[in-house]
Amino acid sequence: MTGNRLTEFASIFYPKSHAVIGASANTRKFGGRYLRTLLDFGYSGKVYPVNPQESEVFGLQTYASVSDIPEPVEFASIAVPARAVPGVAEECLFKGVKALQILSAGFRELGEDGTRLERELTAIAARGIRIVGPNCFGVYCPGGGMTILPGANLPKEPGPVGFISQSGGYTIRVPRRADGYGIRFSKAVSYGNACDVNECDLLEYFLEDPETKVIISYLEGVKDGSRFYQLLREVCRTKPVIIWKGGLTEVGARAAKSHTASLSGEEAVWEALFRQTGAIRVNNLEELLDTTIAFLHLGPVTGQRVCSIGGGGGIGVAAADTWERAGLSVPLFPAELEKKLLSIIPPTGASAGNPVDVGNPFPAPEMLRSVLDTVCTGTDIDILVIDEIEMTVPAGLQGFRPSDSLREIVQIPLEARDRFGKPVVVVMPVEAISADSLESEGERRKIRDFFLRNGIPVYLTKERAAQALANLTGYYRYRNSTHT
Repeated sequence: MTGNRLTEFASIFYPKSHAVIGASANTRKFGGRYLRTLLDFGYSGKVYPVNPQESEVFGLQTYASVSDIPEPVEFASIAVPARAVPGVAEECLFKGVKALQILSAGFRELGEDGTRLERELTAIAARGIRIVGPNCFGVYCPGGGMTILPGANLPKEPGPVGFISQSGGYTIRVPRRADGYGIRFSKAVSYGNACDVNECDLLEYFLEDPETKVIISYLEGVKDGSRFYQLLREVCRTKPVIIWKGGLTEVGARAAKSHTASLSGEEAVWEALFRQTGAIRVNNLEELLDTTIAFLHLGPVTGQRVCSIGGGGGIGVAAADTWERAGLSVPLFPAELEKKLLSIIPPTGASAGNPVDVGNPFPAPEMLRSVLDTVCTGTDIDILVIDEIEMTVPAGLQGFRPSDSLREIVQIPLEARDRFGKPVVVVMPVEAISADSLESEGERRKIRDFFLRNGIPVYLTKERAAQALANLTGYYRYRNSTHT
């Protein structure tokens, strides 16, 4: 670790003044769109548009150059053609700007001429200014009023997740998708080609940042493999790091090189890195968010013994296969426990083994509650999964569950968690996908949101739940093993 990243990067995440170089009243231009987005998001610091062709932009006085701004400037965003960027960055350095983000593309990712321009930027940064980018979307920090393009409607409430992304597109897509799951971010950084600030610097920052509890990342390549490895080992001792590594296939590596000029590395090397550092590997956007939800809501779970309670025989068989394939355990119940469960569930069409089949997806609340109580007191399972028990009334089946029964049954997973102190997960699939089913899907999402607000993860499929649980427990088991 070098220096204090919290102090050093304060100008990036919490700038009190912000120059937008290349600002324009024309929102079809990148600088105009960015400035409009920043203002709409509610940035409260001083804003200085810079454009020699404009006198006023969005009601703000506009300056011909950064040097013409009469007051100090802490941070700058640059959205001008690539060939002009080094000169503008040099001017920012002379002005005393502490940090800047370069939104412009056209550097190392385009070949030799772009590489030369990027080297100039690296040399300027070494003289005393921190640079995010080039070829990036920049910084999203709700607490600092900073957002990325087109992030005017991203949540303004900060949260415990820090996001490091080499992709600008995923820096906007991940917070947008995460919003629907109630996930909030301390910061998200699109750092692009990383001519200066890179993934290692950001890891160091998020390790120190008290607002960040979980670190997630989309990476295509790293600048310094040895430093990255050592940092991951250190960070993962106290905070989980979830990495979606792009470019591991031959075709993906080729795409990464043209995207951010990254050398992706061989899959075997990355597999060794994950195994030796405790960082969590995920393979797509859904798994990235699923795993994040598990870390946010379930805490330091190391036990992998799962009890699944579902409403059908096939659901139970599929669940047993799914948990085992993910490396989780589905322990047999003691005979005495099965005997007690047989006195609760229907005498036919149900199963008292693990996974438990309560006979149908619409169990009476009192029966489901009794099954959960009996399982939690009669065995030492680690995780409870409520698997495809209907918490809403699908279209055309309104007579299957009265509204008062619905209100009661959604409380049962919370009651079990609070009473027995065991993690509870709910699997709620989308049963119907036609346009006529939008109303019932809306009801399903309301119940999902209720559970998430109350700290219970909800997954669309048992496969997604199983992988998230395997990632969660695998991390904490690794961390515990390295602390002993």
